[in-house]
Amino acid sequence: MEYFKFIKLFITLFMLGVATAASTIRNPVIWADVPDPDIIRVDDTYYMVSTTMYFTPGAPIMKSKDLVSWEIVTYTYDILASGDVQTLSRGQHDYSHGSWAASLRYHKGTFYVFFGSYGTNKSYIFKTKNIESGKWDRTEIGGMYHDASLLFDDDGRNYLVYGGGGEIKIKEFNSEMTDFKWGGVDKTLFKTNLSGLAGEGSHIQKINGYYYVFIIAWPSGKGRIEICYRSKDLTGYYENKTVLESGLGSYGSGVAQGGIVDTPDGKWYGLLFQDHGAVGRIPVLVPVNWQNGWPMMGVNGKAPLTFQIDGGFQGSRLAKSDDFDYSSNKLDLVWQWNHNPDNTAWSVTERSGWLRLKNKIIASDILKARNTLTMRTEGPACSSVVKLDVTNLKVGDYAGLSAFQYNYGNVGVYVADNGEKRIFMSNNGGMGDNKDIKDSRNNIVQETKLNGNEIYLKLDFRFSNVESDGSASWNIDKVNFYYSYDGSQWTKIGKEIGMTYDLKLFTGYRSGLFSYPTKNTGGYADFDFIKYEREKWNQGNIAYESSTPSNNNNNNNNNNNNNSSSHQNQDQNQNQNASSGEIKDGNYYIKSVSSNKYLVVKDGIGANAQNVEIGSTKQKWKISNNSDGTVYIISELGDYALDVDRGLGDNGANIQIYPLHGGEAQKFIIRETYPSGVYVIDTQASNGSKALDIEGERTADGTNVCQWTDGGKDNQSWTFISADATTPSTNGQSSSNSSSSCWSKALGYPCCSTCTTVIDSDSDGDWGIENGNWCGLSKDCGKSNASCSAQGYPCCEQSCYVVTIDSDGKWSVENGDWCLIDESKC
Repeated sequence: MEYFKFIKLFITLFMLGVATAASTIRNPVIWADVPDPDIIRVDDTYYMVSTTMYFTPGAPIMKSKDLVSWEIVTYTYDILASGDVQTLSRGQHDYSHGSWAASLRYHKGTFYVFFGSYGTNKSYIFKTKNIESGKWDRTEIGGMYHDASLLFDDDGRNYLVYGGGGEIKIKEFNSEMTDFKWGGVDKTLFKTNLSGLAGEGSHIQKINGYYYVFIIAWPSGKGRIEICYRSKDLTGYYENKTVLESGLGSYGSGVAQGGIVDTPDGKWYGLLFQDHGAVGRIPVLVPVNWQNGWPMMGVNGKAPLTFQIDGGFQGSRLAKSDDFDYSSNKLDLVWQWNHNPDNTAWSVTERSGWLRLKNKIIASDILKARNTLTMRTEGPACSSVVKLDVTNLKVGDYAGLSAFQYNYGNVGVYVADNGEKRIFMSNNGGMGDNKDIKDSRNNIVQETKLNGNEIYLKLDFRFSNVESDGSASWNIDKVNFYYSYDGSQWTKIGKEIGMTYDLKLFTGYRSGLFSYPTKNTGGYADFDFIKYEREKWNQGNIAYESSTPSNNNNNNNNNNNNNSSSHQNQDQNQNQNASSGEIKDGNYYIKSVSSNKYLVVKDGIGANAQNVEIGSTKQKWKISNNSDGTVYIISELGDYALDVDRGLGDNGANIQIYPLHGGEAQKFIIRETYPSGVYVIDTQASNGSKALDIEGERTADGTNVCQWTDGGKDNQSWTFISADATTPSTNGQSSSNSSSSCWSKALGYPCCSTCTTVIDSDSDGDWGIENGNWCGLSKDCGKSNASCSAQGYPCCEQSCYVVTIDSDGKWSVENGDWCLIDESKC
């Protein structure tokens, strides 16, 4: 009891802000393809732009408050150009081209983005006053200026620093920033005189009177390095120093290319990237220490595997699940199209809650097909699941889910010449040393007849393992392909693909939703949802967004920013001790946070292997705690326990009831999350790595429950509502003991000096906190009878902990449901 009291005190003090703890962050800070990052700070907010090449919309702007937790807030452009290369027309393409290495700057109230494109042989200046939601004004300049960086100098003159091959140049803009200045500065700043990749990726910054130019180089016989050139005269002599020569732990690929930024409290960091196999080029955050005016990067010259930040963090959200429940044809910002989309050939409104891809342009394989919708993958491993309706495909149509790169792998359905619908797995049969995109060919590895018109498809990506020291293992880079008729029982199809990062595309692997015709136009495919899961990595330990009670208890509208999960991104890098003991033995209704439905046995029938789902009608479950920290969860329908089918540890293993036998398949770990009173139910069959999961994040009665990688998401979150009868006291005080004596002294804790907020309750009594320590509340401390409510929710009886605030007041959670805080007692 002493141990658990200590752990709970620590967690509670952190949550209440009584003590501020640091969080340990792992590098790479983002394990996803975010190459060529350029970062700035405006007041207390950081912004970053990155390269997405041929994907549209393009040049994403990401936002962070802590340099660790990043989200996409907008794109610089929707369409860069509309030629044959951007529209995959007449055998042309823009792979490995598009927008390259953008520069982001803020100057006198205006944000600027500059980049060049080899696909158009032009460069572009974009301007806006409002970087998060404003309109971007655009100017085109003839010529491709490679890996360029903007400089707004103190004297009002503006410059572009750019170049490659070890020669870095400078060119002066006009004052309006619409073109280069006639007769302005136009010269070479310096040459590196290195062999190999001699120097590119310029980032210029003026700091304390020095002009600093950061570049990446890969000298012959060495790894990638970050070099800094500096001068007090912009066009004068530049001296240089290697400021970082480091891999990341045992993963030796050099960390380089990027700039530096300072924090509001005067610390400095560099945001660089590391080539990391098939997942792509991934950002690494390194501390900067100034030594004799040189910005030396890393810790003892090495990029650190871990570092600490003050307080909690949210984690980045660059890929996520989507149920396609939109009110207009405007997708979540995590999505990008392969090349320009045909906006007449897709919809999320024609069939409510489904993405429709229409087959309007004939193509021979996915690399030549329009309207493939893509999302990043993430390391160390991740998976994507979609539900596909192929009722309206025509002969020669292909639709499904792609592990998208040059060395692609697809799983899906095609319609054969005889009209039969076939499940297939395919790869690129046109690859080779002397091959090009035009030679790519859809090669079917395995196929089987489809029964019906709906099918679930899954990709399982494994990029690396994490070594004991926190380093990434060398590239595993494997992807496997599956199909299912119920979303629970999966059949592997085809072969495992060894993924390769190919410069023909120059981007990391993505999950791609596709539908294209090879013979006739007019067909279409419907996608019900994509369910995305990733292995634990920097996923945060505080809420990403506020989850506000709504007038409709089942409101999960993705377009309402106030209805996102308040506990979606728990810290999954840290060991989380099983806390099943927090749910005492007894009978409970188990209620889903995402759907407000209950965990129930199908049709209310107690039978061997009877399915478990969600429903509107309550069913009781008996919790029985075990000495090993697990619980049995026993149905009211007889001596049947909640059970993982066959004790499997795989994603998608079904949840059912089965006669109680006490095996691992029937043991569960109930883990409290944030906010207090919300729990994840992990399965012992998976060694605690997977949780009870509502399939597809759906909310309808009868939706199946399976196990899936524990991501702390809403559809894995549950509340426990006591179903045991209680006898309330007539005066609002505890009826179990009217003594006002300081009962906690016998347990080694003082009594509370006042009737402070109840922080925890157990069999001994109610506990509060004073002066950072636990104290026992007198039995005479009654509960407030104040009346307050809003939107149909009750007043909180005990809690004063604020989860979120809206126009109705301050909200908390008690007994698994929202309550309005009674400020008269808090």
